Amino acid sequence: MASQLKSSFASSLARRLVIPTAISGAPFRVSPGKRSFTVKAIQSEKPTYQVIQPINGDPFIGSLETPITSSPLIAWYLSNLPAYRTAVSPLLRGIEVGLAHGFLLVGPFVKAGPLRNTEYAGAAGSLAAGGLVVILSICLTMYGVASFTEGEPSTAPGLTLTGRKK
Repeated sequence: MASQLKSSFASSLARRLVIPTAISGAPFRVSPGKRSFTVKAIQSEKPTYQVIQPINGDPFIGSLETPITSSPLIAWYLSNLPAYRTAVSPLLRGIEVGLAHGFLLVGPFVKAGPLRNTEYAGAAGSLAAGGLVVILSICLTMYGVASFTEGEPSTAPGLTLTGRKK
């Protein structure tokens, strides 16, 4: 880390090959009093301290822990979400998340679908949302059934939301 940075810019009319011109064709002129420009940056006298520390002192362990997510109330809420619940099988976890998000699909199909101004808007929107869920379920099932080659098992320790080892 450099303690001082010093640069200077001096314009010399003798070294220029081409004199730049303005839009009107008049050449730019350099005022004789402002031919040099100097920037100086010096190191601060106060030392800086690292406020954010890595989990368990290892900077290579990725973590999303913040003071908010490590509070007991938020940690309890996050641990009860379907994605983080350990007692739920992946199939039931997917069904629960799919049902929760499926309700959000019906509204746009009912209000913005092609039959929005008819008496069949509710039924058509529900069927369209159901069709989309079926198509997405088939695609995600095909993706889930696909097998990938497994590498070496990870030696990284499993950590909880607060950084404690499991």
